Amino acid sequence: MNWSRAKSIFIVTFLLLNVFLGIQLLDKIQQVPDIEQSSDIEKRLADNNISLPSKEIDIAGAKGVVLEGSWTTFSEAELDGLTGQTATLSQSRELIKAAFDEPIDLSDIPGNDNNKAAEQTDYAAFLAQHILHGYDYVFARREGSYLYFNQLYNQSETFVNEDAPLILELDEDDKVIGYTQRHFTFEENPDERKMITYMEAVETLLNNHFIKRNNSIVEIDFGYYSLAEQTPRFFSPMWEVTVKRNNDEEDDVRIYLVNAILGEQHQWYPDENQAIDGETPELEEPSTDEMNEAGSTP
Repeated sequence: MNWSRAKSIFIVTFLLLNVFLGIQLLDKIQQVPDIEQSSDIEKRLADNNISLPSKEIDIAGAKGVVLEGSWTTFSEAELDGLTGQTATLSQSRELIKAAFDEPIDLSDIPGNDNNKAAEQTDYAAFLAQHILHGYDYVFARREGSYLYFNQLYNQSETFVNEDAPLILELDEDDKVIGYTQRHFTFEENPDERKMITYMEAVETLLNNHFIKRNNSIVEIDFGYYSLAEQTPRFFSPMWEVTVKRNNDEEDDVRIYLVNAILGEQHQWYPDENQAIDGETPELEEPSTDEMNEAGSTP
């Protein structure tokens, strides 16, 4: 037997087999649905009477990058361009405190209803006219006579765990009488990472019993969060999952963060140090047959 020829035939046959198997594997990978359409996680949610948000989840501008945020320094020339107000600059030139010459009447003060889209529209013109970098801010919440605004980065909201960068003060007639302002200058870490999807974030919370049977997931948002006060500030991409837990006594709303790169979870509201229920009721998991049929494991 010509062993040299047989060896060559074996090698060629082996290579062709590898190419064939590689094509088959690639074809199977391309047919695997995204996690958002995963029947497994959706079935787990349905089996445990856990609802997802009814509105479309906005992921515009979401990127798997860490932001480095430094306080912007303002100039006296910029303050001189502000009209109808008396503004002063801190020694570091990073903080503006201003009082309006006359209270400014906003016909519909945001925070009095749940229409956030209307709130942003109401404020756009005011911010553009009276606040430096006004288009960079987005309404966050109202507490008493103060309105808090977070800053945007590429259409995504950024969050810090202390006072918001822009705070408007209202008088007893809900007219704006002044404000304090800081502004971040952001830089992206050049190392962009693959992000987990929001359904994977939900699955993380489900697996760790932060989402329980009969809960409602009322909102899922993307944003950049800085959880530690330091200089400069680092903002991590996060999925924010708002969960309504239907207790016997009252509705209990919790906001959880899942790092969109690392998959780590944090509790944003109430405070992380606030105890979570000691009991962790078992969720109804899919049967082994169902798991095999879905092509995954628990």
